[in-house]
Amino acid sequence: MLKQIYRIIILLIVFAASLYYFSKDIKEVVFNIDNTTTMDDTTFPLVTLRTEGRIINILHGYSTNLDANSIREALLPMGPNPSYEVLIDQKEYDIKKLNFELRDFVSNNLIEKGSVSVFDDEEEFKTAKINFETDLEKDKEYAVKITLITSESRKMFYYHRVKKQDKTYLTDKLDFVMGFHEAIKDKAKAEEYIRYLEPDSKKDNSTLANVNIHSSFDLITWGSLKPEFITEVIPTVVENYTDVASFVLDYVVSANVSGIPELYKVKEYYRIRYSADRMYLLNYERRMDAFFDIQLASISKSQLKLGITDDPSTPCLASADKKKFAFVRSRELWFYNLENNKIVKVFSFRQENTDYIRDIYGQHDIKLLNMDAEGNIYFMVYGYMNRGHYEGRVALVMYEYVQAEGRIEEKAYIPLDEPYQTLKESIGEFAYVNSLDIFYFHIYNSIYAYDLITGKLVVLADNIEKDDVVTFYDEGYVAWQENSDPKKANSIKIMDVETGDVQTINAGQGYKILLLDKINSNLIYGYVRDENITVMTDGTTVVPMDRIEIATTKREVLKPYSKNGYYITGIEVKNNMIELFLAARENVDGRNVFIGAGSDYIMNQSIEIKPYLNLTTRITEDALTEYYLELPSWFKMNEVPEVSYTVNTVITTDPTLRLPKDMKYAADESGPSVSGVYYTFIHGELEGAYKEASEAIAKANEGVGVVISGSKRIVWERGVKATRNIITYFENIKPSDSRNPIEECIRMLADYAGDSINNERMDLNGMSVIEILDRYLEVEPIRLTGTSLDEALYYVSKGRPVIALTGYNEAVLIYGYDAYNIYIMDPSQGKTVKLGLQDGAELFEKAGNMFISYLSQ
Repeated sequence: MLKQIYRIIILLIVFAASLYYFSKDIKEVVFNIDNTTTMDDTTFPLVTLRTEGRIINILHGYSTNLDANSIREALLPMGPNPSYEVLIDQKEYDIKKLNFELRDFVSNNLIEKGSVSVFDDEEEFKTAKINFETDLEKDKEYAVKITLITSESRKMFYYHRVKKQDKTYLTDKLDFVMGFHEAIKDKAKAEEYIRYLEPDSKKDNSTLANVNIHSSFDLITWGSLKPEFITEVIPTVVENYTDVASFVLDYVVSANVSGIPELYKVKEYYRIRYSADRMYLLNYERRMDAFFDIQLASISKSQLKLGITDDPSTPCLASADKKKFAFVRSRELWFYNLENNKIVKVFSFRQENTDYIRDIYGQHDIKLLNMDAEGNIYFMVYGYMNRGHYEGRVALVMYEYVQAEGRIEEKAYIPLDEPYQTLKESIGEFAYVNSLDIFYFHIYNSIYAYDLITGKLVVLADNIEKDDVVTFYDEGYVAWQENSDPKKANSIKIMDVETGDVQTINAGQGYKILLLDKINSNLIYGYVRDENITVMTDGTTVVPMDRIEIATTKREVLKPYSKNGYYITGIEVKNNMIELFLAARENVDGRNVFIGAGSDYIMNQSIEIKPYLNLTTRITEDALTEYYLELPSWFKMNEVPEVSYTVNTVITTDPTLRLPKDMKYAADESGPSVSGVYYTFIHGELEGAYKEASEAIAKANEGVGVVISGSKRIVWERGVKATRNIITYFENIKPSDSRNPIEECIRMLADYAGDSINNERMDLNGMSVIEILDRYLEVEPIRLTGTSLDEALYYVSKGRPVIALTGYNEAVLIYGYDAYNIYIMDPSQGKTVKLGLQDGAELFEKAGNMFISYLSQ
């Protein structure tokens, strides 16, 4: 027994001694703010393509495996030879294998795949040859995904389009474009291209930021500026048809302004037409933007120089005492403390050892969320990540800038699976971090609240489009319509973004309520009776409101508006005035029809809000018009501000936040094109996303662009409509005059499209034309209401007839046109009719320009 006691005592002594000894070397594991790092430089290879002996299309690598048809940037035109070369600038990697996939651009279905593991070495490139065995359909676009695999088995993805043509004339077109580009560097050499220009005395010739075919010869040839080209100029093919083609040149130049070198990002856009005799320059545009450089600040005037720019808008946030502010310029975030005249570059992908290609790739943006009194900032970066830990990924990353410690800390990383071009159209304006560490954001038609402490994600609302949310950051509120479908909009929610408390404005029995807009710090919303929400024959939904109200975020109604016998179908806020669009109701054959009845106006008390930073311009001989930001009047800059740079906090917890998959897919649901989304691409970039095809087409027509549907089908293209086309199928068909003219037009279009619709399946009292076509046709119908006749004839040019409504129960089918006439099937007359273009345009415009057709398979 005694031995046992001794043994226990000895063990306790040994344990105590060991604990004392080892405790001296045990370090407490705590978060150390000194555990920071700088962002890694870019590493991904660059890829270009070679065809017909010409190098085109710089492709950037993704580590996010996107759908091949989701990126619509570069096109490779292919002639009879179904092969081309891939040139790989490996950079820091050793590429061992290349895989490729050929996919249908609409469905993304895999058509062919292959691999290359034997490369040729050519100066700094590794080259691989891709040869398609598939017999590509002429003039049809396909998507190609190229996967590079490194010696360490890392995969990087590159995307482009291909289109086969009998003759591309690509070499001739490129010769002209590059010849023009080189010639305008020298005014003497440029003389031979004067005949291609269309100078217009009305064009503003006081800026180099926006130069086009109508600018003066002096401006097109760079004025007095003598740019030095920093990067190699490799053309990107945006569109190519047999005769017409579009190209983009992206590059960086340096130029001396008043003896000081400045850097500029330049983008040239060419649209040309090839003919055997000569080339035609249809459009030329050059946009120029200065890189922001704090060293160029104007000390004497206390101004920050923006320089030559086509877009001087500069998002900024100021602290409550107005002595600190943050701003975004050239896709960089800066923080300026005016009290000590110190400025911090908070976030930028641009690196010190830059190649001016990969690190400044402009497929991302920065959004300021909020800033506290000490200057701590919440902000988010979304889109393509140019470098760092997430290089090549597409994501939304939310950061906190800790001002006192000069560091940024990643708070949430949201991986996404679509490119920046469409992602930016899916992100709403509302984004905020409150004092309780709740991160609010609006994406894919859903509003989320993410607790940064617990990691809990809550969906506050879904089926909420961007236009149905209004923010009041100064007052601390956000408001949204319960559902973007007016038939389901039973309430409006008003949330205090600090407390999370929600107030509700209910529609009331038999009504729906629509959030229309805001004016100053007040809401504008309207009430509509359930029975008055009307779907027109073409599928357009009309929402005639009985009354509207202007109310505070506390739900106090400041002003109601109604007008006896009239309805409000929409509003537009202009400064301190609200324009209301009125309509009167008529009953036509048992259907409610609302006829436009002019406008009325509500004047609101004008509140002058002075901007924190004011824009001003100066004109110099070298640079012409340059922009500056005026700092607050009380501040005097005695010297260029002292510059510092942030470091990244090394975090030990995973900040990844994955959104529910069904939310993304729900936002992508197009259904019939009547409720889909239409993307307008101009100069190879996405200009915007629109709910109505007519809006997207109008933008494309103005900007010489292309419209793509949410289903990836081509909706409309500027400048490719034939001068005449007649669909001969209809020349030997006689329309029946015994049916309703609209039903007969539906039947004829369906028969031509290969689907029969009998009268029993048509119920125009219960369904619109677009709904009938969507239900019974294999093809995708599209409502073109609001387009002009000329724009609608694009469809006839492509061999697809167009239903044109001429009255409440009247319609014709357009099946042909030439330089002077359109050819229509008129069921009311039971025959084909030739109608003058002008007469036709007036007839359809009087009926509201209601056109319906379908998209190609």
